[in-house]
Amino acid sequence: MKLLELYYKKTRGRVPYYSKYSLRLIITKPIRKWINVVLIPNIPFSKMRVFLYRLIGFQIGRNVFIGMKCYMDNMDPKMTVIEDNVTISYCCKFSVHGRKQSHTPIRIKRDSYIGLNSTIISGKNGITIGERCIIGAGSVVVTDIPSDSVAVGVPAKVIKTLKDSCP
Repeated sequence: MKLLELYYKKTRGRVPYYSKYSLRLIITKPIRKWINVVLIPNIPFSKMRVFLYRLIGFQIGRNVFIGMKCYMDNMDPKMTVIEDNVTISYCCKFSVHGRKQSHTPIRIKRDSYIGLNSTIISGKNGITIGERCIIGAGSVVVTDIPSDSVAVGVPAKVIKTLKDSCP
């Protein structure tokens, strides 16, 4: 898109970031966005939702349930990694980027549960939710959650360690 770059340089002096995008990306990005935001969250079958999320680049393990009306940030789909046996309840939101922030990863390790309407924001360093974690409904996760923990609240804080409660 050298022509677009030259046009902006000549007319405005400042070249926007998207002038460096390829023509293919300029065409496919809105289509991918529509599929991710409009089509996938409204499909009533979890296996079909997971299949389509994988198709557009999210890294999702086996036996994963993703509820309807979830929003997975597709600015950089490969930055979202969901391991095996994870349950993500309805209306959850994932953000891998923000204002004046590069794309950082979200990793949800195996056997974890993300409660209804939870939000996971990767921040400046990325975020990891450990193995066998439970994130309470409506929580906003902005820091790493260690394995075998229950975290709730805004922002989410660990309230219980599951290993401690086992006999």
